[in-house]
Amino acid sequence: MKSLSQVMDQSMVLKNEISKLLLASTYKECSDLSALDINYGDSEQLLQLEVLRDIMEKLADIEATLDYMSLPVVEGGQLVKNAVGKYETSSGHVLHAGSMVEALIADGIYNVPYWSIDRVEHDGSDYCLDKNSYVGMDGLVVRIRGKEEDETYG
Repeated sequence: MKSLSQVMDQSMVLKNEISKLLLASTYKECSDLSALDINYGDSEQLLQLEVLRDIMEKLADIEATLDYMSLPVVEGGQLVKNAVGKYETSSGHVLHAGSMVEALIADGIYNVPYWSIDRVEHDGSDYCLDKNSYVGMDGLVVRIRGKEEDETYG
């Protein structure tokens, strides 16, 4: 049986193939695939076009998720609400609506707390997590992935 990390490594190899296919399909230039040579008078090609649009959209989502997972964790800590009502880490990294975070969730699904990818949103009265909206933000342990800044230019 393969380990989780072996399957993740295989996923990264697959990501490279997905990237090549998205490039060949012209999806990154034209998500409607209109840059392909298509006979718009051929009903079979129109079916293939519709199917390929759906496939490419899903593959682009997979590519983005695997790209995200390949980024290093660059920040982490416990959230506190600052003076302007936004949440920030102890080192001062401020979260905004739309910020991607990994939140340490302890909701009983597993025997231990686990990391969950989520996005910060504002519900009209306060900031909250999108997927795990039942989890309070104040005191929540989070980590953030991103490109590490080059200290020479930082």
